[in-house]
Amino acid sequence: MVPVGPDPILQRPPAPRTLLRFLLWMIRTDPRRAIASLALQFTAGLLPAATVWIVREIFDRGLDVYEGRLAVDAMLPWLALWGALTLAEHGIWTWSRTILLERLKQAMEDRLLEQLQAKSRSLRLEVFERADFHDLLRRAQEAATPGFFLNLLYESYTILTGTVTAVSVAVVVGLWDPLLLLAIVLVSLPSPIAGMIQSRSRFYLQREQTQSQRLRGYLESTLTGRDAAKEVRVFGLGPVLIRWWEYLYWRVADRIYRQSRRHYAVAGTLSAFSLLGLAAGVGWAAWTALDGGLSAGQFAAMIVALRQVRHGVDEIVGRMGFLSHYLLNMADLFIYLDLGPEEPRGGRDIGAIAGNSIAARGLSFRYPQAERSALEDVAFTIRPGERVALVGANGSGKTTLVKILLGLFRPTAGELRYGDLEAEEVDRERLRDQSAAVFQDFTRFAFTLGENIGFGRSERMGERGEIVSAARQGGADTVADGLPEEYDTLLTREFEGGTELSGGEWQRVAISRGFMRRADFVVLDEPTASLDPQAEADVFRRFLSMAGGRTTIVVSHRLGSARLCDRILVLKEGRLVENGTHDELVSRGGEYARMWGLQAGWYDREVL
Repeated sequence: MVPVGPDPILQRPPAPRTLLRFLLWMIRTDPRRAIASLALQFTAGLLPAATVWIVREIFDRGLDVYEGRLAVDAMLPWLALWGALTLAEHGIWTWSRTILLERLKQAMEDRLLEQLQAKSRSLRLEVFERADFHDLLRRAQEAATPGFFLNLLYESYTILTGTVTAVSVAVVVGLWDPLLLLAIVLVSLPSPIAGMIQSRSRFYLQREQTQSQRLRGYLESTLTGRDAAKEVRVFGLGPVLIRWWEYLYWRVADRIYRQSRRHYAVAGTLSAFSLLGLAAGVGWAAWTALDGGLSAGQFAAMIVALRQVRHGVDEIVGRMGFLSHYLLNMADLFIYLDLGPEEPRGGRDIGAIAGNSIAARGLSFRYPQAERSALEDVAFTIRPGERVALVGANGSGKTTLVKILLGLFRPTAGELRYGDLEAEEVDRERLRDQSAAVFQDFTRFAFTLGENIGFGRSERMGERGEIVSAARQGGADTVADGLPEEYDTLLTREFEGGTELSGGEWQRVAISRGFMRRADFVVLDEPTASLDPQAEADVFRRFLSMAGGRTTIVVSHRLGSARLCDRILVLKEGRLVENGTHDELVSRGGEYARMWGLQAGWYDREVL
């Protein structure tokens, strides 16, 4: 796998290699239609050369008929053949560019979405912490936009047909007079070369602006979205955000304008050069015909040939810039699909987590592109079935640590063991199947209440009794009682018939989703932050009583909840500074005792 580097553009392959990979990918997606469409386009490119040859025959025979050396009937087969080729060209265009391409495009879009989703599931989670990854992802997602493949195929096929036409007509003309090939070259080459250079220049400019475009998109969603609307209005942020958006827009627009002005100047110069080649070709053909080197039919066919080549080159030039742009986007897509590191597949079965200890030795972790470690030299052991609280200030590494324990992040140094197995040996799918986590930034799925809870164990979503039981344990049963359709109520106002919950209600739903999983290893990462102390204490009591022999980790800023656990780990600036029970830590007078002293006045001992 190719790791995400600071500059993925350096890994982009040349355009011909990207085109070849795209065509092979297309053929593997739908072999029958892909090969048929390519064959039809190649055939369509040969028809103009055949037309040039037939035009020569028609003109020569027409002169012979006019001068009485040949009967009119001798022309009829050539006229019929010319008509058949015209109909064939139209039929090929209609069949290959509409019916075949539409179904081929659908198959490719479906496969691409599957591959994008599979890649997002297989990449290690720390990759998503990189800013350059999101820039690359945005460019790669261009290929998933509606119509992208249809446009790419259209441009590719147009250039394929135009190239085959130009080459085959040049071969026919070369058989009559090799010097006429020079005119073909003068007509053909300048504009495509300029088109490719200009397209790459445009793409790289757009690539430089990717982060600005993402920021503009964020500003647009902030100005128009529902979530930020109240604060935008209360704080009067509209004018400020609009000015910021305009600044980013015109900074990009000015550079695009200057670039386009240069491109048009170059294109005009090269077009004049190409027209000069066309005039030279016509003049040379006329002189050769007068000198007897070409027949009248060949001269007429030469005029048609130059027109065909000119048309083919115009098609190539007109599409080359678009094709180059699409291929550069495809290159980004292929870079994304090749990205690593990916989650390791397979591994040794961890068995039942409930019967295994979790031990860390010298555990460290640094986020990609970060200057300092989020965790440094952390060591502890969690006994089977133990209930452990993680406490510490914001940024102390609590959430990072639980993500490592859940197998979401891989330590950058140190050792982590589940029983007798090192973390690198463990089958992560099996580990996660036995794990449940409720994070502070939990996901609010735009589905029904029952589905939001049922996602905790998706294979049992159809069992309403399981959902109701999990809701009762997590406190979401009271939420269901207040909804018009109870567990079948859609939890979003973005779709018709839905409703919205308060922050505290959503937290009850998220906690219930964790109960739905019935896992042996459970993590609660500050999911009760929006609840009052009484409600939080009720949730933790209920949760810990239901945990039974499950290994449990609770992350909380409220130390009153930590008292309910068997042991407390205190993190500070990424290091484990204290480890013990509540009473032990208070008696030591260290970091935990200091935090407890600050919070003790908040708690009514009757609550706890």
